Amino acid sequence: MTISPFSRRDVLKGGGAAALLALGAPLSAGPLSAKAPMAGKQAPAHYRFKLADYEITMVSDGNIILPTSFEAKNVEEAELKAFLQSYYLDPDTHTSQVNVCLINTGDELIMVDTGAGQYFLDTAGKLVENLAVAGIKPEQIDKIILTHGHPDHVWGVMDDFEDAPRFPNASYAMNAKEIDFWTDEDAVNKVPEMFRSFATGAMRNLKPIKDKTTRTKDGTEIAPGIRVIDTPGHTLAHQSVVIERGGQKLLVTGDAIHHWPITFNHPDWQPIVDMEPELAIVTRKRLMDMAATDKMVVAGYHMPFPGIGHIARKGEVYQWVPAAWEWNI
Repeated sequence: MTISPFSRRDVLKGGGAAALLALGAPLSAGPLSAKAPMAGKQAPAHYRFKLADYEITMVSDGNIILPTSFEAKNVEEAELKAFLQSYYLDPDTHTSQVNVCLINTGDELIMVDTGAGQYFLDTAGKLVENLAVAGIKPEQIDKIILTHGHPDHVWGVMDDFEDAPRFPNASYAMNAKEIDFWTDEDAVNKVPEMFRSFATGAMRNLKPIKDKTTRTKDGTEIAPGIRVIDTPGHTLAHQSVVIERGGQKLLVTGDAIHHWPITFNHPDWQPIVDMEPELAIVTRKRLMDMAATDKMVVAGYHMPFPGIGHIARKGEVYQWVPAAWEWNI
């Protein structure tokens, strides 16, 4: 039996049904076979688009699940839960996506943060397998910009099974004050007790690559059109990334902007993980204003996957506007 190929145009014209019949596919909605086993996990995820001549790939590291009480320590529980429920969100736990941004300049592969690695949460640490699905091997990564020292951003630096850097050919870039803080032997005593594991994990991952790390400051250029900007508050010297190509701008936020929809509607609410909460409020308001004013594309580390969108003003607050899917290439 010879089967003629059919095109997307045929489908759009209604020829898809005839083509499916020719292939022997039933048109009913019923099951085709016996019960299929449930996968129990999401499909490996990545998403690509172009920023002028640069190719951007958002790669999922999975997600982290936290109590919603972590999101606003200065708000009454009832108010917080009511707000979350108004957005059809779970009032008790928050599932936060972990979206790693990879920039292909044509000359280099530059990644922002390394995900959570093997030992933070079972739901995270999927970066390497999802890079593989995107056609990228760890040894192909040339540079890694680290926004700050929290687990879901730097615990993926080291491969604990191999006791070696997971991205063996990469150099790193991190704010000088930030890397000094997390590699200080006394860092464990400088954070609240509930976050001491953050400090020990940061030390374990950052100390081995300290000699391969460029110490950055506000405005340091990482590659043509790619620079870091100071966005402190979430941690002592958190940094974000700005990419400018062909008149387009992309802001990679790290955790300076991190919760949808709280960050946009209530920028004064204080997440428990902000080390300097008052400074973090000033920073996220400044960052959201910059993104809205300059009409920047925004890559949000913890926004709903793939984390790409825009920030628009909405009266006295802001609104997250997911990017159109036709950006896909």
